[in-house]
Amino acid sequence: MTKAGAAFIGAGVAVYVLGGQTQIGWLYLLDAMIWSLVALSALLPWWSLRSLRIERQVCLPTPPGEQQDQALPVEGGTVEVRLTVTNRGRLARYFVKVVEECPLEEPEARSKAFLLPAVGARSDVVFSYTAACYRRGRYTSATAVLETAAPLGLFVRRRRYDLPLAVTVYPASYEMEGVPATSDVWADQGQAVRSSAASDFYGSREYQYGDPLRHIHWRNTARLGRFVVKEFEETSQGSIAVAFETAREWGVGKETTVEYAIRIAASLARHGGGAGRSIGILAGPAPLSGAHWLEAMDYLAGLALGETASLDELTAAPEAGRTLLAIVPANETGLIPSLQRLGERERRLVVVLTEGFGAGEMPEEFASRLGGGSIDLVRCSRGDLGAAVEALGRSRLFAG
Repeated sequence: MTKAGAAFIGAGVAVYVLGGQTQIGWLYLLDAMIWSLVALSALLPWWSLRSLRIERQVCLPTPPGEQQDQALPVEGGTVEVRLTVTNRGRLARYFVKVVEECPLEEPEARSKAFLLPAVGARSDVVFSYTAACYRRGRYTSATAVLETAAPLGLFVRRRRYDLPLAVTVYPASYEMEGVPATSDVWADQGQAVRSSAASDFYGSREYQYGDPLRHIHWRNTARLGRFVVKEFEETSQGSIAVAFETAREWGVGKETTVEYAIRIAASLARHGGGAGRSIGILAGPAPLSGAHWLEAMDYLAGLALGETASLDELTAAPEAGRTLLAIVPANETGLIPSLQRLGERERRLVVVLTEGFGAGEMPEEFASRLGGGSIDLVRCSRGDLGAAVEALGRSRLFAG
């Protein structure tokens, strides 16, 4: 009931009392009209929503040229959310309000309201808006509410819908300018594998996101009616892995140590994907090994804060020729002995130190005990993630 509805009912009661006191006939007639309008205004909104349905569709951006990864919802990017309101009734519905809670947006901007002046009989009304992908994650459902107070606005009827969303927002990544081609860096040790980014032609397979478009097998594509890429036989392949703990984090919102670690890992996965190379993600409950870049991005998108293995446990199984990138907060000085052991064991170790996220940080302690030896130390300050990723490109992570 709205304020106008409460006032209308109050007026009806007052007129009824006044009519009883004065016994004036037209007051009874006026009172009957008031209560008839109240009853009609209470029933019509319920009747209007009975035949209305709402559906949601999320439309991904169209990538320009060879930028396949831009077709994916990425943290900081946008998607188009398309809503369809269907009227299955034989009569038109008027003044229908649509209120949607969009979980993709930042908390202050999630509520979206739209007014539909009319929804024709047995017809659809389609409209859309652009939603900003505020934070990485897997979004499975979102609510939408249809409401109407027509025709007099005395009563409001609402109907809530839990609509499937099924959208994965991938973490943001940064370009690594001036970094050597991944195929020249990671292909120095290991066993022979098949890939779409090597040198000797082997065969073909169905196209997957992240495969270079220059390797499309056009003859087989035309014959099969779907995109097919060439496979190549590689002589050897090394590996790279990114390790970080997710048991706890420091910082606020998206500016946290774990979120920075995830974006650094996403940047490396994107760089490797351009050359068709795999990456290991040593974090979370079920670490990945030799993952395709899209598989790695999907894992990073769903990675949650919680009790997980320690850095020692995550990196317990060494791989021949592995290059390891460890990302640690500057206040976790207890990890220094683990990093020193890794530096003695691993073929190549780079440590990214995230700082500026909380009290008790000791970056100089890390620098004095780890720097200058077999370990490369890259410092990543809060708000300067892009510069840290560029510094990684100059580290021994991509040394020949």
